[in-house]
Amino acid sequence: MQNHKEVIAFQSSEWRFFDYEDEIEDWYRELSEEGQDIFNALLKTNSKVSLPIHWNGCKMLQGECKKEGIWEWRFLADGRQQRLLGVFGESRKIAIFLIGCSHKQNIYKPSECLSTAIMRAKKVKQGAKLNEREIRSNL
Repeated sequence: MQNHKEVIAFQSSEWRFFDYEDEIEDWYRELSEEGQDIFNALLKTNSKVSLPIHWNGCKMLQGECKKEGIWEWRFLADGRQQRLLGVFGESRKIAIFLIGCSHKQNIYKPSECLSTAIMRAKKVKQGAKLNEREIRSNL
């Protein structure tokens, strides 16, 4: 027992975010530098919030999206309301981004983003490829 080391499991107090395949990074690159900074600040802020009901800009969606547990983050960038649709992972404090889009007067762009999010949410449950999103600082 002299060389015995006690291992204590560490549960991160911050959220970890994952992207569905490479889709979110493509959406992110299309944002202006200011839009990327706003999104990065939202990630950084929300990563430290213990309960997702207290996330900035978060809203649970209704209808078929609600059945799949899809929520959206909302923020203004590039003169448009930006949306990021996601679901929670199986582990605690894991959020998975499914698709990025914009929104104006009940119209999403791309128009099929809700049905795409539903399809991707189902694929996540089946083990779709996810990429961990790095929280970038606004330097």
